[in-house]
Amino acid sequence: GEVSRGHILKGTDDITTSIDENMTALQAMSGSKFVVPFLDEVKSWEKKLSTIGECCDIWLVTQRKWQYLEGIFVGSDDIRLQLPDAAKEFDKIDKTWMKIMADTAKNTNAHDACLAEGRVGVLTEMSGNLDKCQKSLTDYLETKRNAFPRFFFISDDELLSVLGTSDVTSIQEHMLKLFDNCAELIFARNNRIVKGMV
Repeated sequence: GEVSRGHILKGTDDITTSIDENMTALQAMSGSKFVVPFLDEVKSWEKKLSTIGECCDIWLVTQRKWQYLEGIFVGSDDIRLQLPDAAKEFDKIDKTWMKIMADTAKNTNAHDACLAEGRVGVLTEMSGNLDKCQKSLTDYLETKRNAFPRFFFISDDELLSVLGTSDVTSIQEHMLKLFDNCAELIFARNNRIVKGMV
């Protein structure tokens, strides 16, 4: 069976709408001559709502990067072997991500989740580190493309599907992109050699 890889954040549209409405209300209060006794509280809420909005934005960006790289580094032992440093870095990020998401699943209140101490900083740092993992992966794919220039004709995801498996026949579905008028390879000797092209 498939192993659960934890929780993800669904859309934050409702939160963003609520933040916008409340910020508008707070700005209206700030303009009132009767705000003086409550001015500190109004400013405090403006800061909190701004931080929640910023946190939601960086959270979704980090989640998108994590989901993409998770499929590569968790799903492919071959890629992990080729990029051991990036794999170790991803494992550290993954552990932190899983903890943040498990904590958030226990308490789904946006105020509590986004204003947890250091949350924006941690997510921002994770996003930067995921960019470094992505750069290592991109550099690795570039070396493979330079070694075999026809790999420039397929996307990163397609190239990863070829490089991330020990099944040599995985190249078959990409043959028409790699070579004109060649639909597939004919393998021989238990897929150890290519005998021909069709």
